[in-house]
Amino acid sequence: MEYLRNCWYPAAWSDEVGDGPFARTLLDEPVVLFRAADGAPAALADRCCHRALPLSMGRVLGDGLQCGYHGLRFDRTGACIAVPGQQAIPAGASVRAYPVVERWGWIWIWMGAAADAEPAAIPDFHWLDDADWVGGTGRFHLAANYQSIIDNLTDHTHLQFVHARTLGSADVADATVDAERVGDDLRIERWLIDRPPPPLYANAGQMAGNVDRWMNCRLSPAASLVLDIGCAPTGTGAPDGDRGRGIELKSLHVLTPESAGTTHYFWGFVRNFAIGDDALTRQVNADAKVTFEEDVVVLEAQQRSIAAAAGSTAIDRRADGPPLLARRIMADLVAAQHFVHC
Repeated sequence: MEYLRNCWYPAAWSDEVGDGPFARTLLDEPVVLFRAADGAPAALADRCCHRALPLSMGRVLGDGLQCGYHGLRFDRTGACIAVPGQQAIPAGASVRAYPVVERWGWIWIWMGAAADAEPAAIPDFHWLDDADWVGGTGRFHLAANYQSIIDNLTDHTHLQFVHARTLGSADVADATVDAERVGDDLRIERWLIDRPPPPLYANAGQMAGNVDRWMNCRLSPAASLVLDIGCAPTGTGAPDGDRGRGIELKSLHVLTPESAGTTHYFWGFVRNFAIGDDALTRQVNADAKVTFEEDVVVLEAQQRSIAAAAGSTAIDRRADGPPLLARRIMADLVAAQHFVHC
């Protein structure tokens, strides 16, 4: 499979990587993450250059990793710095090191050319660190291709069928939609005007009457999505930018392919109202997790069906415009890079 490698992906939540080595496969490549003596994260190819044992089976020693087979030690740059029983380091004794940055509660990794890794290009997920927002986070190991998940997240018409208990309503397919490419990002704006609120909004925001509802999306390469969602009582100015009487939520999603058929799906769901209401936080977090788990069931079933009917074709409908535009952007970016064909 052709992956977009010259971009940032979350390798793990920060709290997944502790005192020992942590193994994870990303873009078909086994990677080992660890923390050096100063606590900074590092990432190496998970394969010793001596006899190929995964370095994740060794141990963290000082600022590097010691292989669990013959004790070779590698620093955070991937250079071999010690070989038990000899002073000289063999020529070529090194493993690949990947640029990593810890931000927004994730350890981000750059799987492409290291010289091109710019931390400024990491997508903005500041809501996860902002005291004015509260919510929950999680990760799914999803047996589905990441592009199918992007299709799901950029097309809200499935809400009324898959998420009737939480975010769905019978009129989502009627929303006005505006989608455009902005640089390498995809921006989508959706509105439902003067409609009943879905169950989650009605409960969380105590919305009794009709609302003006927004469902906006920003997709940044390769698969970082911010869903700006919420509603306000109809006629209070939300379509013109005044959300003061409404409720705002951010549904945050970042997808890191493991393989062509599996994905590390990182998510967050946060709000900026009733911050101190712990009971509401527990309820909204539970509703969000149920919603995402409903997607997991659908996406994994879809992946099994696609695999069983390899080579079959699929039709498109008018509402598929945003997902199809997302696919075109990805194809352009992959074609423009010196990609690895897996």
